Amino acid sequence: MRRYESLGDLPLNGARRVVAIGTFDGVHIGHQAIIGSAIERAKERGLESMVLTFEPNPLTVLRPDLAPAVLTEPGFKAQLIEALGADALLVVPFTRAFSRIRADRFAEMLCAAPLTAESIVVGANFRFGLGGTGTVSYLQRLGRAKGLIVESPETVVSPDGKPVSSTRVRRLVTTGQVDEVIALLARAHSVEGMVVPGEQRGREMGLPTANVAVAHDVALPARGVYAGRVVTAEGRFAAAINLGYSPTFTEGTNPDLRLEAFLLDYGGSDLYGQRVRVEFLQRLRDERRFSSADELVVQVEEDVQRTREVAAAA
Repeated sequence: MRRYESLGDLPLNGARRVVAIGTFDGVHIGHQAIIGSAIERAKERGLESMVLTFEPNPLTVLRPDLAPAVLTEPGFKAQLIEALGADALLVVPFTRAFSRIRADRFAEMLCAAPLTAESIVVGANFRFGLGGTGTVSYLQRLGRAKGLIVESPETVVSPDGKPVSSTRVRRLVTTGQVDEVIALLARAHSVEGMVVPGEQRGREMGLPTANVAVAHDVALPARGVYAGRVVTAEGRFAAAINLGYSPTFTEGTNPDLRLEAFLLDYGGSDLYGQRVRVEFLQRLRDERRFSSADELVVQVEEDVQRTREVAAAA
């Protein structure tokens, strides 16, 4: 998949494209349907399929106080889009200047070089242009005048009849309902970060954990203990994950939130300095304070057994 970081990076060869447009944070099954439609149309017409997305999320620029937590960081989003089969990805930097482009001017940009879209595919709630004045119906009217085909697939709903959206996924993640998210993403929710040195308490108890430092703006689940997996350079390993403040050891302090993962059956190289991906499969319990380290070890051993069962069934 070819990747372009701005409109100016696109070649001026006049190639016609089918373009899926959206923020696509999460690349959930609704996004996958939109992107899949663009890929299918492109194949039917012998054209290039392209995904046009924005970084950062427009709300981060327009309303920083309402900026949502990030479900998929840019690099991982690109991997997911490539896996769907898109020929190209265009990441448009969303700036104040870009937000002031009028809706009609934005539509003209789609038709003109270097983008040269023959057809675009967007979600039903897609808004664009200054003040968000552009709608799908508006774009369809403009498209008819310019020979641009505008398609908007039906909103994807989950088995319970509720629309699938990034907002819904975030709400489930932040309340710890990570098992319910799997059906909406067609994968487990995950975060990525660098393994950094911790306080070595787990190692002292015979339960060495990987301390994973993640960006401040990523969507983390609610505090608690989770069954999940950790993806390293050497493979994917089941892991018992603690997300919280280690209350057994931090009484009277003001600790930072910690993401610690105990990788089951891992015998590989030292993980310090390695970027890993932590996948959340199921919430096991609340984080709580134990009266002693021995009591904590007993509980962790139970968490590990449950993690094995969850990971084996996933």
